[in-house]
Amino acid sequence: MPLRLSFDLGDSDLAHFEQVAQQTQALARTQPEDSIVATAQEVLERGAQARSAEFVKERYSRLQRMIEMVSDAEWRVEGDDRQRILNALACFSVPAHEASAVSVLDHAILIELVSRDLEHDLAAYRDFVRFRESYERRHRKRGATSKEAALQQRRTLLQARMHERRKRDLEKAGGPVRKLFSLFGL
Repeated sequence: MPLRLSFDLGDSDLAHFEQVAQQTQALARTQPEDSIVATAQEVLERGAQARSAEFVKERYSRLQRMIEMVSDAEWRVEGDDRQRILNALACFSVPAHEASAVSVLDHAILIELVSRDLEHDLAAYRDFVRFRESYERRHRKRGATSKEAALQQRRTLLQARMHERRKRDLEKAGGPVRKLFSLFGL
């Protein structure tokens, strides 16, 4: 039988994550993308090697999806949308001398926080991947040109939906969560 646990992040917890945000956002804008993605990939691999509870593993799967989203040439996330994902991934780029102090659970909580703000981005990308897989199964013999046109049309639709939903949520958001995510640049 499943057991639901919940906990509150207090002011000191939020201050901790604000500090992480401040330290990593400069990094997100100065480090090469491939370096940010590689560091997030290392965090993902350490998390996969740890013997963790299922709820922790599920959070790490969200990190995997963020990495895939920014790396997928057919998704073509660009501009501010790309920077949002890089900002999220940069949260896992802690200096080497601090890395040993960051636990798998700390990263799981951080993944939860950033994935909540990237909720619509992640959902749009998930729908894009499903569409692409379905298209490839149904149209194996068609040329690359028709596939690219279909993907372009779906990508445009999904990214527009993502922007609408994000704007709606931002208009409704308030309090410490909005402050936290504005620090992350998300």
